[in-house]
Amino acid sequence: MKEIYIFKTSVLVLAFALACTASAEFFNDMKIPMRDGVNLAGDLYLPTNRAARVGCFMTFSPYKATGGDKPFCPDRAEEWGVATLAVDCRGCCHSEGAFEPWEGRLVDDADDLLKWIAAQPWSNGKVVTVGGSYPGNTQLACLRSGNPALVACAPSVITFNPHSILYAPGGILVPEFFQAWHTGLASAESWEELARHSERGDPYWKERCDLRNLAAAKGRVLYQAGWFDMLGIDTFESFALMPKGSFLRVGPWSHGVNTFDKPDIDYSGVEGASVTEDMENEFLRSALEGRVSETAKLPGKFQIFVMGANVWRYENEWPLARTVYRKLFFCEGLGLSLDAPVGAVGEDAFSYDPEDPVATKGGRVIHKGGQYSQTDVEARKDVLSYTTKSLDEDLEVTGVVNASIVAKSTAEIADVAVKLVDVYPDGTPYNVVDSVCRGRFAADEPTKLDFRVDITSYVFKKGHKVRVEIAGSNSPHYEKARDAATTRLVRGESCLVLPTIPVSVPAGR
Repeated sequence: MKEIYIFKTSVLVLAFALACTASAEFFNDMKIPMRDGVNLAGDLYLPTNRAARVGCFMTFSPYKATGGDKPFCPDRAEEWGVATLAVDCRGCCHSEGAFEPWEGRLVDDADDLLKWIAAQPWSNGKVVTVGGSYPGNTQLACLRSGNPALVACAPSVITFNPHSILYAPGGILVPEFFQAWHTGLASAESWEELARHSERGDPYWKERCDLRNLAAAKGRVLYQAGWFDMLGIDTFESFALMPKGSFLRVGPWSHGVNTFDKPDIDYSGVEGASVTEDMENEFLRSALEGRVSETAKLPGKFQIFVMGANVWRYENEWPLARTVYRKLFFCEGLGLSLDAPVGAVGEDAFSYDPEDPVATKGGRVIHKGGQYSQTDVEARKDVLSYTTKSLDEDLEVTGVVNASIVAKSTAEIADVAVKLVDVYPDGTPYNVVDSVCRGRFAADEPTKLDFRVDITSYVFKKGHKVRVEIAGSNSPHYEKARDAATTRLVRGESCLVLPTIPVSVPAGR
């Protein structure tokens, strides 16, 4: 009996030895072939004591993912028992070819990459992906490819519609994005090409904004976005297209989950505002292991951080079913009134000088995003500041803030910059959301500009005041209008539309 036991034990040990590889392996700067003959560069790490076939944890990035002396996420590889792979986008770092932002070939590259992984002798055919900003968009390309190897992805601070971050309403260029992202990535010619296509309906954007295959994708998605991230303008429209089993979190961040640019209102010190990687790790690892994610057990389809109240809340639909839309009218004496205009209908004028534009201060921007004191901005003579009386109760605004501005201008083409502001009891004004719309005007004829300002979830607390700034520019975030102008806002006919949430109505759960 003892001999039989020893024999059986030896067989099990031998089988385990054959099924596992004891030492870790790191393959630097591998060539991964694409269908057109171009080779992408990849760094592959295979962990210690791995099974014969393992899943793969991947990032696909234009930001020098390969070529270093250290592998991508080795700790995660060892803990999970999976391979990790970092791949450079076409035309970036060590990869061949030319980089073209959001170009349709990215989907083919993603598909070829997933097929290559699934065909490797170490692979069990399951892939999960991670990354923020453009490495988040490469994950969308993986989803759009429909490749079954992708079982889950975790994109963060991404855009589903590049046109929405390159252009504001009326075709206003957002030069800050071009300047922040251009260096070291794309050729000047490619950016000039993007700049030539300002109209949202331009066929040029069809393949770059094509999300038709997302809902049918097999992989589930954990999507994280920020209220002050420049790329997050279309967050909820995009999430609606995600495959079943996906989950969304929107926090008080700028361009990066847990990224706070140390604005004047700093949510990094608020309990719960910062998140850990625990949810992301569990979401991806459970997919590799064939388990139901813990996010599927949460009491909502998504989670939002309600600023001002500074709490996380689960919700199930967007816009929220309990939303009450209230108009915020511009009134005589630079007043603001909810639901009905007060005082005489009239006009308030503001000037614009392209040599001295109103400066951008915070907001949904790449750098220095978030809420800052607008005191210096409002001290300018070319900024109108309309303000309510002190609030008798909390006012929650969650959803899309829209503007309906009736104006006249001395210039044929002029901009109207709108900013929703929270005025604290000490008088300090802090920005909440903003946008700019470019209009065409006939001499002394009123023109109506209806446009989306932005999305938010924000509570104006009791004792605070709501303010709206009106100006002719918000630079350098938005492109300046060419000509000087005097523009007149028509009171009584102009308003913001606020998506307010009654306190007495419970959240959807």
